[in-house]
Amino acid sequence: MLRLVSKQKRIVSLKSQLTASAAVVNTNNRSFTSSNNNSTTTRNIATPFNAQINTKSTLLNQIDRSSTIKRYYAAKPVEITMPALSPSMETGNIAKWVKKEGDQIKQGDILAQIETDKATMDFEYEDNGYLAKILLPDGSKGIAINTPIAILVKNKEDIASAKEYKVGAPATEAPKAAPAAEAPKAAQPASKPKSTKTYPPHKVVGMPALSPSMETGTIAGWSKKVGDQIKQGDILAQIETDKATMDFEYEDNGYLAKILVPTKTSGIAINQPICVLANKKEDVDKFADFSVEQESAAEAPAAAQETSATTAAAPSQSTGAPAATQQSGSRIFASPAAKVAAASKGFDLSAIAGTGPNSRILKADVLEFTPSTKPSAATGAPAAAKPTVATPGSSAAYTDIPHTNVRKVTASRLTQSKQTIPHYYLTMECRVDKMMKVRKELNAQLKYSISLNDFIIKAAAAALRDNPTVNSTWMDDAIRRYHNVDINVAVNTEHGLFTPIIRDADKRGLGSIALGVKELAAKAQNKQLTPAEFETGTFTISNLGMFGIKTFSAVINPPQAAILAVGTTEQRLVPSTNPDSPFETATILSVTLSCDHRVVDGAVGAEWLKSFKSYVEDPLKLLL
Repeated sequence: MLRLVSKQKRIVSLKSQLTASAAVVNTNNRSFTSSNNNSTTTRNIATPFNAQINTKSTLLNQIDRSSTIKRYYAAKPVEITMPALSPSMETGNIAKWVKKEGDQIKQGDILAQIETDKATMDFEYEDNGYLAKILLPDGSKGIAINTPIAILVKNKEDIASAKEYKVGAPATEAPKAAPAAEAPKAAQPASKPKSTKTYPPHKVVGMPALSPSMETGTIAGWSKKVGDQIKQGDILAQIETDKATMDFEYEDNGYLAKILVPTKTSGIAINQPICVLANKKEDVDKFADFSVEQESAAEAPAAAQETSATTAAAPSQSTGAPAATQQSGSRIFASPAAKVAAASKGFDLSAIAGTGPNSRILKADVLEFTPSTKPSAATGAPAAAKPTVATPGSSAAYTDIPHTNVRKVTASRLTQSKQTIPHYYLTMECRVDKMMKVRKELNAQLKYSISLNDFIIKAAAAALRDNPTVNSTWMDDAIRRYHNVDINVAVNTEHGLFTPIIRDADKRGLGSIALGVKELAAKAQNKQLTPAEFETGTFTISNLGMFGIKTFSAVINPPQAAILAVGTTEQRLVPSTNPDSPFETATILSVTLSCDHRVVDGAVGAEWLKSFKSYVEDPLKLLL
């Protein structure tokens, strides 16, 4: 831009010189003609001056065209943002940049490789230009959708000027909004002094996403202390997710300079800074006063100015509505589950404050949101009095138990299930005398015991193999039928409800199932389950028979299509097949199948229960 201003000054100077030269030539021509009427002589003398003018005029025209072209090149750079490469993608990682700064980009070229929640995919750009600046390098993780990752310019000549481009800076050509009234400076809120301190090279480490369903985490404990060296693969901390406590292995080298979030801090959003790593050990002491607010103030002064401008403009509105959580007219970022929950409750997403990365609205935000009753702006009536809520008296003793991550996720998912899945229930009674007899004989021969629940898991897996429609899930465009039978088994612990998976249950024997359930149940009790051991099952079994519950209706575990609720066994008198005795004692087991009516029709659910009953009542079929 400085070169362009200098060029324009030289053009103005040259125009002035040309104008002066033309004046001299015209004066000489007139004075010569008056003293000598010889036209031939006049033309010969004037020719050198005219030629000089023509040459300078031609040069001036060329300079004018050059300056016009230069102004055309000075276009605003284009921000390339993180694309949404899958329907469930909320954040992405830059696995690798395929193009480097200065490379030409043509429509359809692969710009980078993006790691989504499902796979690593190519990012094909749909425009032409030149890659002027890469904002986020290889290996950057947890980048929210629509976050700028690179700068593109239309012309190669603009690459150098785009190096200084700052994300979020106002466009050069954008007209300034005329203020309605000059607001006094005193009305503007005093902004916090910006930090001018600079820190040595460092990395701010954010809360990692250690499971697909994780939205927030808790620091269970720090494995390293300030000053310790961190090598690639070292365990930095233990993170309590929505399902288990897991080790956070860091994938870079450095020295732990400062811990930003202490132990036992809960509700930490994904990518929220938790600690700082310095590149050199001697720089650790320089981060004693480091804070995220200081760094944000030093790196993003433009954002603070924009906030101040917005606040100052508010008094100019004569009848303004209460300030909304999301800026009116701006794009609202929300997870798919949050959008569904908001639509079902009739909430306006712009009124909900997001607690996810980059203020993204999560489903938990929607479930916790309480719409406020706004007074009528036309009448100016005072706000209606809030209804009085009865509170416990001073004599009533109680204890508020904070929600754990497991409890929050369980509440969110089951609320979603009951609100979005059309449940219906089928109950059937099964006679299990033969199964109890086989179980007793097997346990007498084995070093470990096989439970009644192990037989139920095996029978359910066989029934799913015979009726694959139940082994499916509802999607927006299709019903996805799974080829593998992975059964979640509900396990209650003091930390909450866990559902570890018995994978390929239809292909495993009773002994393998029994040992697998015991191992996973022990891990669940100690919160040591990994995501692969509790995510992505295709069917769930919940057994409350050990508590004496006869029958109950379970809530479907989304996105599955069915769940089997198993009650206790009881002794009953039933008609006997023995002619010598009219009655005999039978062991009866009651089960209830909860089905998603979008996927499993009533007749299909009945067929599944019929198949399940045949395996339970004649367990020898499980050997086939």
